[in-house]
Amino acid sequence: MPLLAGCAGEGAAPQSPAAPEALARFNGLYQGQQIPVGTAANCRKEPHTVWFRIRDGLVELRTSRHRHSAVQRPVMTGTVTPHGEIALDRDGSERRAAGRIAGDRLSAAEIPTVNAAQTGDGCSYRYEAARMGGGAS
Repeated sequence: MPLLAGCAGEGAAPQSPAAPEALARFNGLYQGQQIPVGTAANCRKEPHTVWFRIRDGLVELRTSRHRHSAVQRPVMTGTVTPHGEIALDRDGSERRAAGRIAGDRLSAAEIPTVNAAQTGDGCSYRYEAARMGGGAS
């Protein structure tokens, strides 16, 4: 059994935290659209321009591309995994979104709150964005 000799009894390799290089490949500014999918009368009907800023595994969703704008805070914040999965949430709220990055394209959708899922009310959005330029910003 020469093929198995090196594997016998050693088990799986321990999982280590994500290497910075694995996360750095997603770094950059992604510009796209917040697209309404809710049907409630008070929901916005037109898409809205948004930006995702990703740096070292951290994600910010903003309505302004300027990071230090005096009036802008991130709408949602979250993380990206080395495989490109994104999870976002909004502080002090039940709003959450999940999605992924494939190549230079980012897509995500809000996860309906329990109340919105039960009643069918509420405004939810999906997000489609593309990386601007090339790399970290």
